[in-house]
Amino acid sequence: MSLYAARKSNSGFTLIEMLVTIIIIGVIAAIATPNFLGLLNRNRVNQAQRQVEGALKEAQRQAMRKGKQCSINVNITDSTISGGCLLSNRELNTDSYKIQLNSTTTPITFSGKGNITGATPLLVVSIPNGTDSRKCVVIDSLLGSQRSGDYSEAIAAGATPVYANCQ
Repeated sequence: MSLYAARKSNSGFTLIEMLVTIIIIGVIAAIATPNFLGLLNRNRVNQAQRQVEGALKEAQRQAMRKGKQCSINVNITDSTISGGCLLSNRELNTDSYKIQLNSTTTPITFSGKGNITGATPLLVVSIPNGTDSRKCVVIDSLLGSQRSGDYSEAIAAGATPVYANCQ
């Protein structure tokens, strides 16, 4: 037997070690949560923008396929896109999304060649809880081509979107 035999102890973590670990995890979670929620909101707006773009492209394709005018309606109060040209209506969750449209373009009508007849529509998709994530979709009236991007300004209640802010 050795003179200096070391005692082996199978004790667990001390209370102080556990508290320090919990505090560190809490600080990291407090820092990461706002960034994660912002990412989640941006992804939701991007998904809603893709649904709006898809509905517009589908109506345009149907008009060109049939060779006659095709119209769709954008209802900004319940965030739906419907019309005879669409194979299925698009319904965005009204609690999560808000669609804003310049007032001169309801319904949006495509000619048989895919052009917009009437004024150029501008649609802005956002989340109504005040996040800075806003996306816009514009359709060129002459060629019928779509462009989308970020909408740079907040839109006041009752105001219409402005083309210059869609970048």
